[in-house]
Amino acid sequence: MSAIELFEIGKSWGTSLALASISLHIEAGTFCVLLGPSGCGKSTTLRIIAGLETATSGQVFIDGRDVTQASPAQRGIAMVFQNYALFPHLTVADNITFGLSVRKTPALEAAKRLKETAALLGLESLLTRRPSQLSGGQQQRVALARALVAQAKVCLMDEPLSNLDAQLRQDMRRELRDIQRQLGLTLVYVTHDQAEAMSMADQVVLLNKGHVEQRIR
Repeated sequence: MSAIELFEIGKSWGTSLALASISLHIEAGTFCVLLGPSGCGKSTTLRIIAGLETATSGQVFIDGRDVTQASPAQRGIAMVFQNYALFPHLTVADNITFGLSVRKTPALEAAKRLKETAALLGLESLLTRRPSQLSGGQQQRVALARALVAQAKVCLMDEPLSNLDAQLRQDMRRELRDIQRQLGLTLVYVTHDQAEAMSMADQVVLLNKGHVEQRIR
């Protein structure tokens, strides 16, 4: 399990301020939700943790290691986006293991991880299908499986359920929470939905105009 520490993180583009020197501690193995309206800085915060954006000031620590200048690949994280970004020409199995093949994971190890991850998410019967043959909920599970198969201890999610209907969103919230606890993940989740945040999180961080307004445990 890996804790995350943000120390006085600032982010600006020219005269536009996105984050105003925020500090945040996310305990290892907890579910932290970044909550707030559009433009408040929550996705920017997530992308800085991931290494997809560079902070203008401040430091990022993961598992006690300063990763401020590290690339995403060096941070030991997995990420799930709002857009599932599945490859339409690949099967479910190949979508899930794509990252493993890029990292040249040995075939036997990749097959073992695929089997375990597919079983965890109930995807065993769908491995030979392509994304166009899946429902929205199934596509979401495949995107989640692709993140989990890497066996990273930190998982970042940017509004991953927003494209699903209300009932499916509710079901997936429970599923995500159960998986996070089962695997002991440190999970950081971005949403603008207050009900979603309160139903899932160990810690809710309320952001507004680039500032942390409140922390709720």
